Amino acid sequence: MTITHFPARELTAFPADLVAGGLVIGGFPVRIAQSTADLQQVHALRRARFLPDGQAKSDRDRFDSLCVHLMVSDPDGAQLLATARLRLVTQGAAFPDTYTAQFYDLSAVARHYARALEIGRLCQVEHADNMPDALRALLAGVTLVVLHANVDLMFGCTSFRGQDVARHRLALAWLKANHLGPAALLPGSIHPRASNLPDEIVDPQAARQALPALLRMYLGMGGWVSDLAITDPELDTVHVFTAVATAAIPLARLRALRALCPV
Repeated sequence: MTITHFPARELTAFPADLVAGGLVIGGFPVRIAQSTADLQQVHALRRARFLPDGQAKSDRDRFDSLCVHLMVSDPDGAQLLATARLRLVTQGAAFPDTYTAQFYDLSAVARHYARALEIGRLCQVEHADNMPDALRALLAGVTLVVLHANVDLMFGCTSFRGQDVARHRLALAWLKANHLGPAALLPGSIHPRASNLPDEIVDPQAARQALPALLRMYLGMGGWVSDLAITDPELDTVHVFTAVATAAIPLARLRALRALCPV
């Protein structure tokens, strides 16, 4: 069964191997969702990770139909380990219609970058948090998309679990002191639940440990954040705008990700 929610012509912008059967990356099958059954797995994992505590509602929204969904399974292909929602944004006018633009004014970013990839709903099964290879396989798949589509910017919202901003104060203050993006590119505040990142001197080791693993990985790729935090009570998170310019990715990191891929 082919994808019914995504225009087939748009799939040509994605690597053919990920669309037609997938690849084995670092021992893990990686592919783009191709059927209703695939999407059911994706949404079940997202519900478990973003809507814990037995909530019955779904995290699906209108953006699902505008995106492709990358899947990483266990080596036997029996269980979905990780997923990410990807959307190519190839015109500046499209930035305001992205998921991220609900929370942040992206006009400065849109003027600066011509081909971007929005990454969202990235998550792993709970026991895979200590399986960095599965996350690396997912990021290697994203890297293939970036290279295939000549993307110059990856962006999205990176989440902290729990909507209490004070709970994440150390990490947020560390981000402000060390990882703010260029002033000319920082998104503006357009959301009523936006707050400025705090000013505070913190212990570097404790602050880094408080960062989500995904955000640490983005920062290691040369990524940056804005000076805002957004509270999202629906998903019980606090998130920050995160961007990675592909030109800023350290060559060694890029080579390591590409080395995982059999193409």
